[in-house]
Amino acid sequence: MVGRTPPAEGGTPARPRLLDLSMERLAEEFTALGEPRFRAKQVYDWLHVKNVHEPAQMTNLPATLRDKLAEKFDHAPLRQVVRLNSQDGSIKYAFLTRGNDPIESVVMPSKYGCTLCISSQSGCPMACKFCETGHMGLRSWLSAGEILQQLYLAEQDSGQTVDRIVFMGMGEPLLNLRALRRVVEILCGEQGRNWSPRRITVSTVGIVQPMLKLADTFPRVNLALSLHFTTEGKRREQMPEATHDITELMAALYYYRRVNGGKVSIEYTLISGSNDSDDDARRLVDFARFKGLPQNHPVVLDAEMQEKPARMQPLPVHVNLISYNPIPSAGFRGTSEERIDHFAQHLASKSVPVTVRRSRGQDVGAACGQLGGKFADN
Repeated sequence: MVGRTPPAEGGTPARPRLLDLSMERLAEEFTALGEPRFRAKQVYDWLHVKNVHEPAQMTNLPATLRDKLAEKFDHAPLRQVVRLNSQDGSIKYAFLTRGNDPIESVVMPSKYGCTLCISSQSGCPMACKFCETGHMGLRSWLSAGEILQQLYLAEQDSGQTVDRIVFMGMGEPLLNLRALRRVVEILCGEQGRNWSPRRITVSTVGIVQPMLKLADTFPRVNLALSLHFTTEGKRREQMPEATHDITELMAALYYYRRVNGGKVSIEYTLISGSNDSDDDARRLVDFARFKGLPQNHPVVLDAEMQEKPARMQPLPVHVNLISYNPIPSAGFRGTSEERIDHFAQHLASKSVPVTVRRSRGQDVGAACGQLGGKFADN
């Protein structure tokens, strides 16, 4: 299943989606309509800077062109169906695609800014047993426009200005690399939102070739490796589609850190009696230090031949510990607060930078691992 490739731009829509189109492709569409190419810049600005998507509201366009846009293009591929407000200030959104596939996103305001947890697929093919999205299976691939519209709709509805996004919602983003690439190009492009790539974090269970490709293609985009287990057997038992072994993951993470210049982190969900032992903590320390990684590994040798980025993350790699959030589809229990603190202290005592991430949005099913599309189905 990991080897599957998505259909172009999330499938073939009945009408082209405006939000899917690059500036160049948009200019080509306008030329075909008999319109000057500069109209592409105007529409692109409405879509990605002003966050206006109804052609009728694009007031610097001739009325005849606005009518053409409304007729020829799909300007709103998602439909918002649910908003749930958490007591901690987070907001969970549920959307439906044109094919009625559910997507969920989470707005997380804080004193440091506003982060959006965004989805790259409806459902997920990775089948991680401790994740509600994994129990959904894969419903559909999202196009770049469907990913971007989650951001734009969330901003419109919440009144928040999102200043960073994390691909930690539904789906495995590195299996949808084509759409991910387009999203990064639009958000970080000068004619789009002109974001620094460091505002974007891509989370992955660890699919090696796309990790290496992302490292080469988009400098300074942050990478979060969802490791969760430190032994081959346990990881394959609980994450059956995450088939790369620990050494291959370590090599890919080493390459990303050595080549890309973005922040690299390890995500580790603590599950009682499953991955929270002292031995697990010791193995996690070794992983964060790349201990045991053969220096003659082909990926390591390739990394050493690349030019170093201007800013490379220090060693050991930062670890984010996540308290397991209960889901209806599995009977796991979260590690106790006392045990989490003990685990974190062990990492810190070995000079591994560690953060204990407290759950947000758990009361509305918006916390890590809880997105399951059930509200969108109702």
